[in-house]
Parts: sequence; C-alpha cells; structure tokens
Amino acid sequence: MISGQYFHRNSGGGITLSNLFSDWDKDKIAATASFIIDPSFEVCENYYQIGLSEQKLRFPFNLKRRSNLYFSGRIKNEMNFSGKTHISESKKTIYRKLYDKILFSSGLIHYRNSFIISPDFIKWVKSFNPEILYTQLSSFEEMRIVETLKSALDIPLVIHIMDDWPSTISNRYFPKPIWQRIINSKLKRLFSEAKVLLSISDPMSQEYFNRYGLTFMPFHNPIDTKMWMAHSRTDCTVNEKDVKVLYSGRIGIGISQSLLDVAETIDSLNNGGNSIKLYIQTPTEEHEIIQMLGKFKCVVINPVVEYCQIPEIFSTADILLLANDFDDSAVTFLKFSMPTKASEYMISGTPILVYSAEETAVTKFFTQYNCGYCVSHKSKKDLTAGIITLIHDQPYRQKISRNAVEVALKKFDAVKVRSEFRNILISATQK
Repeated sequence: MISGQYFHRNSGGGITLSNLFSDWDKDKIAATASFIIDPSFEVCENYYQIGLSEQKLRFPFNLKRRSNLYFSGRIKNEMNFSGKTHISESKKTIYRKLYDKILFSSGLIHYRNSFIISPDFIKWVKSFNPEILYTQLSSFEEMRIVETLKSALDIPLVIHIMDDWPSTISNRYFPKPIWQRIINSKLKRLFSEAKVLLSISDPMSQEYFNRYGLTFMPFHNPIDTKMWMAHSRTDCTVNEKDVKVLYSGRIGIGISQSLLDVAETIDSLNNGGNSIKLYIQTPTEEHEIIQMLGKFKCVVINPVVEYCQIPEIFSTADILLLANDFDDSAVTFLKFSMPTKASEYMISGTPILVYSAEETAVTKFFTQYNCGYCVSHKSKKDLTAGIITLIHDQPYRQKISRNAVEVALKKFDAVKVRSEFRNILISATQK
C-alpha cells in the first residue's frame, strides 16, 4: 500500500513512483492520499481518497462549516474524478488570504483536524490486505497519517525521501525552534520504525547517514530505455538560425529565479544577433513566474502534453536546461536531490546545460560523469559562455551527449532498477 503519493505523470514524485512500480501486478498495488487529482490508472487501479470521513475538524475549526468539502472513499477510473477542490489564489478574498497565512505560519494548519481510520477506510484496507506500507514522506501531515497507519496495520514501513524537506519545513512556521523539535522528533521516530529507508541520490544517503546514523539506499527515477532510445538523438548538429533551449518540469520552490536568469541571458544574446528560443514545458499553472517569463521575447510556453510525447520533445531540442535557484533556502532544499527529469534528459541524447550551485547533487553528478555543461555560480556571464559553447562547439556537444546516454543506460535502466527495488521491498517483509 502506498500512502501520500499516487500514480500520475505530472510531477517528479508521481513519475518516479509510476516508473518504479510499472511492472507490478495491478491487483497487488493500492494507493491512498488526500486531494487525488487526475490519477493514472496505467499502473494502479485501486485508490482511496482520504476525505471528510478520515479528517475530523478540531475545536474551534469545527464551529464553521468547511467550505472546501472533499470526497472520501474509493476512486475508480470510470468516475473521471478530480479531487481538486482548493480555491485559487486569485479568487481568494483578502480575509481568506490573511486567515490562510495565519493558519500556515503558526502551524495551526496541522492541528485543524485529526486523522482517523474510518470504517470505510478499514474496509478498503482489509479488502486489499497489504503486506507493506510505502511512503514518499514530504510533510508533517503525511507523517501523522503514516504514523497512524503503521500503528494500526502493523506491517513493515518503507520510507522514500525525494528532497531534503526535513531541513527546511520548520522554516515555514512560528516559532521555528519549537516546530523544529516537534517535526524532527516525529521524523526520527518514523525513521527508526521503518524496515527500509530510501533516498533519491548517493549524496542524500551519505548526508542522512551522517545526520541520522541510518542507512538510506538511493533509488532515482528509472527509465524505460526501449521507449526512450527510439527517440534518442545521435546527430547533435545545431541550426544556429533557430536554436531551441527547453526547460521541462515544475516551477516553484527552488526553481524560479534561475529560469528568469536564463531567459534574460538568452534575450541579451538575441539582441547581439543570435536566434534562440527558450521553451517552457511545465504542468505548473497560474504561477507568477510563468507570467514573468512571458515578458521575455525568447520565451515560448508549450502546451501540456501526454507523457508519451516527452521523449520526442526532448530529442528535438538543441539544449535541455536543468535549473535550480541559488538562494540559501533553495540550495538547502534541493542540495541532495536528483531531478526526476535528469535521467530522462540524459537518455534523450540532447546536450544538457546544468545551472545549479556547485554543492548540489545534480551539479556534482554531471561534473563527475562529464555528461553536461555545468554553470555552478549565479552568473549571467557564465551562462552566456555555456550557451554559446553548447551552440557552437560541435565535438563537445557530441561528447557530453554520448556520455549522458551511456551513463543513463548503465545506472537508470528500468528493468535493472525495478528488479533491485522489488527485492528491497521483499526483503523488508522477511526481516
């Protein structure tokens, strides 16, 4: 049973989950989460959305009728169901925005309701009879849910960490020291109870061993090499009159200012006689950074496409952009992360530009394997040099492209990774 994350192709966690479990029997997988939005039924068909039956409002929040009621129970393919019930920022009143700010900054959001296992939920669990509980922990709310499920079900727990959110999550709440103690205490307790601990990268495993004294095995997003190699480019020539730079993925925490830097740099290059477009392929909607990006002449916002179309889109670009912000909070949050798209970028054969701090795992990885051009300082001058090199240095483009494909085939092949992942989970049930 998977808790907190569900199968979809719109974000890194959902894509990684889908690729790790894609060859499992569907009748042996079930997922539960709050606010399930457009789930994929390709890998899993057994979903339960945590809703009002499991989330009980505490006093005094129960005095006012809840405005964002949401469904609780089984979700089936034929329902065409979307759990998206939140109010967009643009539609919120001033009072609602102030209320939400107080609720979140004080941490009261976590005590507004309590999680219980409802009769319908336990009926769903018993019908599936899970042998193991897997979670991609990412919030205090999910820790509370997993803690309750682990206690009630008494089955082995597997925790998979995607980003170093434990280092930054308490920064959101006041007073920070108190919340830091509360969150760290609960997190350490869950870590100690888990049969298997997984990370997203080797640097994260090393850091967490130093920090918690526990062993985390790294599992990054695996790739279906057969599907991707059908589109992987071998010819790295560039039409200098129509250069296509592509950024694909989410926009938000840790990935915003870096994209503005790249857009500004490309506009400057175009003013000097170049012809470069920056294409943005993202599922993120209504984000202020997207509006800001739209003001640059070089930027083109691509329409959202199906995941199966992504390999061709990657291979037809001239440069693929991996970008992280350079401020302290972004570096702390993403320092040990490997973006889901990194392995997909590599297998595409398109040369990669990495714009990320030198201490981040992604910069270290691409430097170590010489499979991308790394700009590791916040510098438009260095960005300019990187883009020019990737456009005009054909032998270099060919070299890092070949290296990237070779490393992707060796380290991220889905057949190999899924087998190792399955064996790890099986071992958890046997300890």
